[in-house]
Amino acid sequence: MENLISIIGLLGLGGLISSYFTLLWQRKHEDTKARQEYKETRYKCIVLLMKALIEFEKYKGMLVKHGYDISSKNDLIDLLKDEQLSAVLYASKGFIKSLGSFINNPNKNTLVYAVIEMRRDLWRLKGALTSEDLA
Repeated sequence: MENLISIIGLLGLGGLISSYFTLLWQRKHEDTKARQEYKETRYKCIVLLMKALIEFEKYKGMLVKHGYDISSKNDLIDLLKDEQLSAVLYASKGFIKSLGSFINNPNKNTLVYAVIEMRRDLWRLKGALTSEDLA
């Protein structure tokens, strides 16, 4: 107890409070950074899966290289549905809906729409990008 009183005396109450809030801020910052990195990683994987669904034969080898055991487009659709359900834990409503649209109608336009929603979710960017902008 005497040591605690001595420490408080040495640091001063202001220093102690400042250190406490600095620690809280650092923990929140690290948590936010870890969540952001997780979302980026998941989104990159999902983009690969979506591109593979559109051009299955072209991307089939790449899927195997990345550890996916996919032998048909139906397997890929099932995996994307699993990803959509998992996305409920971290992704925005806009992205989840756009991924559903892609699963139901896989084409370049629905792919681009989903990627734009990823961009909006990751970086809070609000731009009127369209599939023509990415052609």
